[in-house]
Amino acid sequence: VSAAQAKKMAAAATPWQIPARTRAEILHRAADLFEVQSEEFFALLTHEAGKTLADCIGELREVVDFLRYYAREAETHGGGSDGVFTCISPWNFPLAIFTGQIAAALAMGNAVLAKPAEATSMIAVHAVALMHQAGVPKPCLQLVPGEGAVLGPVLCSAPNICGVCFTGSTATAQSINRVMAENLPP
Repeated sequence: VSAAQAKKMAAAATPWQIPARTRAEILHRAADLFEVQSEEFFALLTHEAGKTLADCIGELREVVDFLRYYAREAETHGGGSDGVFTCISPWNFPLAIFTGQIAAALAMGNAVLAKPAEATSMIAVHAVALMHQAGVPKPCLQLVPGEGAVLGPVLCSAPNICGVCFTGSTATAQSINRVMAENLPP
């Protein structure tokens, strides 16, 4: 995805304005799909991230736990959308951290622009496809693969961004902080 495409995607992002109970049902459905597709995830995790089978099993279990946990949070707290979140995840836990960030934001009704690590983008493609299959609308969850140095500033400074979830290096976090401070309201 280019910087110009990322700007268009950010502008088109739409918060997930459905009842919290329905969001929770969809997140539970996504957890079920992730379990059914475990072998596909294991192949992707092994190929892209160099995970061992034990690591693959652990990461998938964590993802399913995240999806079910945030579904329960939506049921318990309901939550109202803040708007649009950018979620930027690392290569070393390309399924667990990627999906956990997204599930947290979606559970509360936010839209998500999901930026995976460049090295593990096929894992993200499969994860997002399953979340869409579970019922998350495409305008509410958009995958934005590409080079972090190009896309990060765009995704962290779009006028409709209300928050950024990031896991990665301190240097990148400081860069994101500067971009947000220069472009977004407090």
